[in-house]
Amino acid sequence: MRTEIFAAAAALALSAILVPASARADEALGVNSFAGASGIATRVGQEQGFFHAKGLEVTLSHPKGSVDQFKGLVEGRYQVLITALDNVVAYHDGHGEADLGGPLDLVAVTGGDSGFLSLIAAPGTKSVAELRGKTMVVDALTTGFSFALQELLAEGGVPKDAVQYVTAGSSGARLAALTEGKAQGALLSIPFDLAAKNKGFVALETVAGRFGHYAATVTAVRRGWAKDHGATIVGFIEAYRQSVRWFVAPDHKTAALALMHGEMPSVAEAELPRIYAILADRRTGLSRDLALDRAGAERVLELRKRYAAPEARPAHPLKDYVDTSYLRKAQK
Repeated sequence: MRTEIFAAAAALALSAILVPASARADEALGVNSFAGASGIATRVGQEQGFFHAKGLEVTLSHPKGSVDQFKGLVEGRYQVLITALDNVVAYHDGHGEADLGGPLDLVAVTGGDSGFLSLIAAPGTKSVAELRGKTMVVDALTTGFSFALQELLAEGGVPKDAVQYVTAGSSGARLAALTEGKAQGALLSIPFDLAAKNKGFVALETVAGRFGHYAATVTAVRRGWAKDHGATIVGFIEAYRQSVRWFVAPDHKTAALALMHGEMPSVAEAELPRIYAILADRRTGLSRDLALDRAGAERVLELRKRYAAPEARPAHPLKDYVDTSYLRKAQK
């Protein structure tokens, strides 16, 4: 009997090795990112089967704004966020826009890009200084890119108390607020900045152009979840890096444009090559290796220290908000 049990166990173990990946049940993994450039690599990984090759069945969703995004994370609707580093810092310390019951065990596991953020203003605006006395629309007042906006305004001679702020959520919602006349300025990401310019709005500055280094987008997870799903995170990062590299490869440009049309359905097809060129730029486009821009990350903390309420300023050094050990394993 014992021999038969050992034989059955050995056969079962061997079958697990021999069963092709396509025949195995993939692990479900929810990913939430803002619409536009942030969702491109995940969509590539879905369409090209890179996640499936790692044993993952990835579902991509887009939030209405950062509050909706972090509520969804806490509620378990997804496990991986493509989000702003400032959001990670704020919710890690318990100072996010939404009250989620205290600090979250959040950590950024990869870097990303500078967010492709432009300061967009009402038609006819010629300088940042002309925004004095106007209304700015942001995702949230206490997180995200609101502090980058305040810095751009301050450098243009417009202090925080010289403008009004309203919240709307994602770049798409902020663009709607601009076009409806509810605000006269906002930071918008691609492709919403281009859509605004097509409507006559003016691009006054870009975050990357003004700051040089700014770590906008990162991949984030909860530490407790990560502890039990290390292989899942490594597999996701491997597939995500492969997706970015597939997207920016010149040979894949035609297929990439078609995929972009699916992720950005409101963008005219004639605009897609222009957006692709921005995203595929080797120096300023999507990060091919997902390394964290340390100088850009420190800039995020610096701006939060400068503009957040005293009790909401970063309580820890950068190393407490970041864990690149999974990325290093994926790079091997």
